[in-house]
Amino acid sequence: MKIKILPILLSALLISCVKMPESNVKPIEDLVIQPDFDWKTVKELNITVTVTPVDAQSADKAHVIRIYNSPLLNTGALMATGVAKPNASYIVKLSVSAPVENLYVHETKPNGLVKVSKLPISSSTLSIAFDKRSDSDLFFTKSTFMTGNNALFTSPTIAIPTGYDQIVNNNNTLNTLGFNTGESSAYGNTYKSYLIPTGFTRTAAINFSNYRSHAIIYVQGTLNINAEINLNNSSIVVLSGGRVVCEGINTGSFTNTSSNPIPIVYLQENATITSEKHISLNSSVITVNKGTLIVDGNNFDLDMNNGSKVYNEGTIRILNSKSQLLITNSAQLFNSGLIESPDVQMSVNSTTLNDVTGVINIKKWYQTNGTVLTNHGEIVATTYFKTSGGGTVYNFCKILAELSDLTQITAFLEPGSYWSSQDFKVNNSDITMVGGSMFQTAKVTDIFKMNLHSSSASFSLFKNTGNMPDLRWAQTTFSGNIEYVQTTLTEGTGTNGRGLYEASFVNGAILTKTQTKNIPGTTCNGSFGQIIPDDDDDDDPETPDPLYGVFFPSQTGWGTYAFEDQWPQKGDYDLNDLVTAFRVSFYSNSSNQIVELHFDYKIAAVGATYNIGAAFQMDNVLASNITSVSGSLLGGSTSPFPVDARGTESGISTAVIPVFNHTKTVVSYSGFLNTERGSFTPTEEKKVVVKFTNPVPQSQLSMESFNFFIVVNQRSREIHLPGFLGTSKFDVSLAAGVSLHPSDNFKDAQGMMWGLMFPEYFSYPLERKAIINAYTHFAAWATSSGAQYPDWFMDKEGYRNDSLIY
Repeated sequence: MKIKILPILLSALLISCVKMPESNVKPIEDLVIQPDFDWKTVKELNITVTVTPVDAQSADKAHVIRIYNSPLLNTGALMATGVAKPNASYIVKLSVSAPVENLYVHETKPNGLVKVSKLPISSSTLSIAFDKRSDSDLFFTKSTFMTGNNALFTSPTIAIPTGYDQIVNNNNTLNTLGFNTGESSAYGNTYKSYLIPTGFTRTAAINFSNYRSHAIIYVQGTLNINAEINLNNSSIVVLSGGRVVCEGINTGSFTNTSSNPIPIVYLQENATITSEKHISLNSSVITVNKGTLIVDGNNFDLDMNNGSKVYNEGTIRILNSKSQLLITNSAQLFNSGLIESPDVQMSVNSTTLNDVTGVINIKKWYQTNGTVLTNHGEIVATTYFKTSGGGTVYNFCKILAELSDLTQITAFLEPGSYWSSQDFKVNNSDITMVGGSMFQTAKVTDIFKMNLHSSSASFSLFKNTGNMPDLRWAQTTFSGNIEYVQTTLTEGTGTNGRGLYEASFVNGAILTKTQTKNIPGTTCNGSFGQIIPDDDDDDDPETPDPLYGVFFPSQTGWGTYAFEDQWPQKGDYDLNDLVTAFRVSFYSNSSNQIVELHFDYKIAAVGATYNIGAAFQMDNVLASNITSVSGSLLGGSTSPFPVDARGTESGISTAVIPVFNHTKTVVSYSGFLNTERGSFTPTEEKKVVVKFTNPVPQSQLSMESFNFFIVVNQRSREIHLPGFLGTSKFDVSLAAGVSLHPSDNFKDAQGMMWGLMFPEYFSYPLERKAIINAYTHFAAWATSSGAQYPDWFMDKEGYRNDSLIY
């Protein structure tokens, strides 16, 4: 309602004074809501992350865990970060947007190495275990949860027939021949299709020497042969659940067009090819792997040659220690999954694109002769990362190597990227460090003719924790906004003396022993360049570690509360009487207990003339456990929220934190605020900070128990989200004569609510425009108890009537 009325006149004035729905608005009362519908746009998850020690001495060392809701792995997707130890799992409760299907769990080990695994949301209780890596392992073992998500490339597709031209369910002689002139498929297939069906294992070899038009064999069952597969005008497609075992794969003649490329090898998810000898891909052929491709033979390689392309969105494993992944002669590798190989060699104008979720784990990396590596993911080389004779590297994320040995390289280290090496050798190379990038090494062994430079306004960081040779005759320069930190730096011209280096620093480059320029933390750099004040007391519960916390909807994202103010009566359901964008940050110590809460908010709209205040109750936290509250905007008034010396509401034992007493104590406006087309008043972001006397376990404080509510005209008239209880000051008798839900005071008898919470910024309806008409699928979502259109509130084609939305 927009004006205050006396209860005795309520019925009459609801007709004459309340903003009424327009005649063309579909009655929201027509919706049939199930009694137990919770109206949540999020799902509540309990997640357990376990880790294992990296060595015998690290059984109690911390592994930093970060959980994201997107493979982009940025602050807009970061939902939680905390500590796991081999003897103490990281356990966290998260509220995740209902449409989200996967989480991405990021582990930083005590030795600085990193893994990312995709965690499908299959139930409300999830767990993931990061495996141990021993010194004998060639690479990190990537979780089976991890599959690529294409962010930077799109792999070619291949048709899956509805009917197959020939079923192969025996071991008779088989030649995969395409259609002859004048022949066609009874099922409309462009290429003749052969199917090895589920449940059948073929052990007889197949002749793929096709001399006709293209043919495709689909493996749904098993093809297990002691022979090579020599593909000539033929493709092999392994369907989900299918398996191929062979003595090698070779490619010969192949019909292809740039407008409609046909993959010669294609693996769906949950499909496997194991080759016990080499796989040789030539003649510009295309391979797409969404499953698992294995080369398991002594001294046999996966050889990409002569313009061939491999799109890996699954897992490629080359198992034998003498085998390699060879990328040469203009071949192209696109990776958004996992590649594990002893060696990778790039040569002769070949390229590799490692996508955002891509991980390449090898012993040795070698590139030369006009090759280009673009890395948006993670590359780990446990023996060396080496270049020679030319090559270019663009590092947007993370490269980790035991030895980085760079000769005649051109490298670009992009903002937020991280390159770490235990030993660094460089010769005749040009390296650009864009502001915010970081290179770190434990020592510099050899250095000659390195041109390390930056033209950025912000600084980048090159950090060396060991020795570096004399630069006075090394023809090497550090130029521009680069801070070179050498922790062993001394004065003079002795070992590691400043006099050996300072002439090489020009155009603003800094030589120092202690870092002075902050490098903002990113997922890629692990915050290793972020300068954090050290109070020498990691267990101080009053000082949250900025690396640890749980965030809703994410570290930098915004959620939305949208309320009707008519309780206990129904309103017009434009859900704009109070619209507040918000973010909740539960900061924790290294024991994953919450020590501080930040509530960031911004009033977006007020479609009411009532006096509306707002607060939140932490349902499982006592007021006595609050040390202080700052940021509440009470306008010098004790109404409706009187507070005690701590800043909590007085007269109530559970912790109730006032946000504001009246919307106009936060933003100045007249009439309605930002609900009518043609009018707009900018509003500012505000923050409420709550500090706890004793750390609060995460099991007791999460979005499930974060009870945000509004009060209308009087303290006792509270409006909460469905499923939450009123505070001890709530007066349910104000609803006398009105039928409410039998088990929820904040749903009416038909199950309708007075408020919703959204896990993103919500575009609310215009004044007097009901949400049921503004959002096309709201009704289907509500009447299906959330089963249909869980993403109804998103800005998707056909989801909104923009003429009814502010």
